[in-house]
Amino acid sequence: MTLRKQTKCLVLLVLAFFSAAWQSNALSLSVDDAVKHALEGNLNIKQNDIALRTSERKKTFSWNSIAPSVSVNAQISKSLPTAGLLKNEPDYSKDPTVTIGGSISMRLHPSVGTTVKGAALSHEKQQLDYNTAVRTVELNVRETFYGILFEQENITLLEKNLETAKSIYGSNVTKYNKGLLPRLDVLNSQLSYQNAKSNLESAKVTLENDKAVFKQLLGLDLDTDIELEGTLDDILSVGEISIDQISKHSAEVASIEKEIQIANNNLLASRLSAYAPTLSGSYSYNLNRSMSDNSDWMHGGTLSFGVSIPLDGFMPWSSGVQSIANQKDNIESLKLKLENAKLSLKINCQSYMNKIKQLQSAITLRKQSIDYARQSYDLTLDAYNNGKKDILTLQSASDSLLQSKVNLKSEAYSLIKAILELENTIGVPFGTLSKTE
Repeated sequence: MTLRKQTKCLVLLVLAFFSAAWQSNALSLSVDDAVKHALEGNLNIKQNDIALRTSERKKTFSWNSIAPSVSVNAQISKSLPTAGLLKNEPDYSKDPTVTIGGSISMRLHPSVGTTVKGAALSHEKQQLDYNTAVRTVELNVRETFYGILFEQENITLLEKNLETAKSIYGSNVTKYNKGLLPRLDVLNSQLSYQNAKSNLESAKVTLENDKAVFKQLLGLDLDTDIELEGTLDDILSVGEISIDQISKHSAEVASIEKEIQIANNNLLASRLSAYAPTLSGSYSYNLNRSMSDNSDWMHGGTLSFGVSIPLDGFMPWSSGVQSIANQKDNIESLKLKLENAKLSLKINCQSYMNKIKQLQSAITLRKQSIDYARQSYDLTLDAYNNGKKDILTLQSASDSLLQSKVNLKSEAYSLIKAILELENTIGVPFGTLSKTE
């Protein structure tokens, strides 16, 4: 072996070593692993977590409207001399005075109860929104995960198709050179080979773009190399989904119900604001003395109580009465929205159930189509080798077999998407309805 060949072999070995090392360092992810990474690193979930902490803080200190207001003050004052001061009259403006004081006051209104309850309800609503955000991210992660699996398996089929097209093209060139095949067949096979290569490159670009979106969902660096564990073949064995498994509840319904509770609390707050009295109380205390002598501190305090009774509730045109009317309208609107959401829930559930049944039936037919397409291709290949079929017929049979396999994988992907959408709609944990037989 020459030195040049030895060097070439060494380079190939080094490249193979680093390629294997790179593959071994790739982040391997199952669908559950992907969900776990997303829950820890997704930016949208982090934003919702901040909003949840803010609402919890507001809930914790919602009582602070009745907390007393306390203040302290200190000052030094000095009177200015009076114009036209008489001779020998003492100038008291030279005697500065120091004053120290403090005050405490508070206001009490019945609406404090609605304020506390409103903060608690708002926190509960924010918790629902957070849970919805988490489920939305998980849904997107799972759908994208299976979408990438489909694209990877589709690329595998396209690679096999490319190999077949290349083999047919090479065989036809050999036959043409021996005078056994017309040039037209060579050109047709060359065109099929080039189209197969173009389709494969396009599919690879799409896969890379979708992987980038997937990494963003998971909160991973775009340079991270990932490998997905799983196959769409598992979806093909999903059993029949019974309507009895469905719970008649959803995140949307729960959210609207919470909005109605908040609206009722706001209505009560508006009524209290328009009709309920406000109690107030305050106490102030002051100390002062002159700094020019050793006089005693002078002290004194003031205690006061008051009550304020609003009259807005007795004036139909007042903002208070209008606010009450608006709150009532809002409650009625939310109740209609709730009824519509419940109806939509039933319709969507039935729609997804019908789609799932249709896809499962289609998968059964796709499996049969693959068997028929494979038999057709084998028979066409034998006929072609015996000179009874031309290259276009063989290529058409090969394309039909490939398309049948792609169609089966596509139906499997559509099935898992429909199941995930149904699980998300009814609010059950993901994976509840997709158990295999």
